[in-house]
Amino acid sequence: MATFNYVTKDNMGATLDHKINQGLVTTVLGTPDVSFMNGGKSFTLRDITVSGFKPHSRGKGWNSGEITDSKTVYTMTQDRDIEFSVDRQDVDETNQELSMANVSRVFIEDEVQPEVDSYRFAVMAQAANKKGNTDKTKLTTSNVYSKLKAAILPLRKYGSANIVGFVSSATLDLLERSTEFTRNITNQNVGQTSLESRVTDIDGVKLVEVQDSDRLKTSYNLAEGAKPQSNAVDINYLFVVKQAVIPVVKENAVFMFAPGEHSQGDVYLYQNRLYHDIFIRKSMEDGLFVGLSADIPANQTATEAGGA
Repeated sequence: MATFNYVTKDNMGATLDHKINQGLVTTVLGTPDVSFMNGGKSFTLRDITVSGFKPHSRGKGWNSGEITDSKTVYTMTQDRDIEFSVDRQDVDETNQELSMANVSRVFIEDEVQPEVDSYRFAVMAQAANKKGNTDKTKLTTSNVYSKLKAAILPLRKYGSANIVGFVSSATLDLLERSTEFTRNITNQNVGQTSLESRVTDIDGVKLVEVQDSDRLKTSYNLAEGAKPQSNAVDINYLFVVKQAVIPVVKENAVFMFAPGEHSQGDVYLYQNRLYHDIFIRKSMEDGLFVGLSADIPANQTATEAGGA
């Protein structure tokens, strides 16, 4: 649950003592445009496959080819909402710290963004593991570079520019100190007050550091927010062909009501509903590769009903 510090303020007395969270990391995957069937919760994607060239016979003429048209229905599952109410006097007596604008900002940064990322990473990791595109080798400075290169290799057929790699801070630290290659620090890496040594891509494949390790797990309890399951496995890295995944947001509705605009008391009312999901395109299920810290338990799924 998002929390507020009612006591601690900065010297100006107007800013929340608010922890800084990383934003939505999976934004880089984009938001494909899909059409839901008759306004429902499902959409359909068609996949067309065709046969290849055959030897030409000058006497016979043209060879017959085959066309296969299949369709896959994808159905939304993540319909999430919350409502907060704040008494009018609480807003006044906290010097506007509990204003709806602050409530909304804290909720989005502390709860929404981490949950969406966590769910997406878990779904993609489970899909890659199910396909067999996984490696559970313990990463060290002497093998991390080779392991990341090996993970990228089977995805290269889709083009390096179409691949993005999500890596944990621990993995990126190992890569930075890797003994498998030599790095030279030049004045291009050094600013007036800082040294930049992070590796941001490998052979044209962009690397995105996921600084919040709690977002890189294989399973979550979504009873309230996204809490890692006790048997969730750490994700060290996850390479994704962007066209292989379909991150969908069907509805993102936020409502704010002042006292007198509703019938629930002398309170400010905040409501937020997010209807989203992520799907793996059936024809590109081989477009993901995950590095895990251990084997995923049998029958584990991205979301489970049990306690965290």
